[in-house]
Amino acid sequence: MDQAALAQPIYRHRAERWELDCEIAIDDGCGRELSARLGNVSEGGFMCECEERLPLHTVVIADLPQRGKVRAEIRWVFGWRFGAMILAD
Repeated sequence: MDQAALAQPIYRHRAERWELDCEIAIDDGCGRELSARLGNVSEGGFMCECEERLPLHTVVIADLPQRGKVRAEIRWVFGWRFGAMILAD
């Protein structure tokens, strides 16, 4: 591969997100229901801020508006905020 090809930036398609601001319930996988504020949602995931810090890779159940309960894996964490990928049932 030549130097020009290596210098080209790599663009990744980011799924469309819909901004939201609503309260949802998160089951933390240990039997606790936590309050969270949903910030955005896409076809494959969502971002929210939770009342507790949850560890990376935790599988949670989130009750999303117009979608119902979904299983999701936490893929990134920044303080009380996290992004999760919705898992196939």
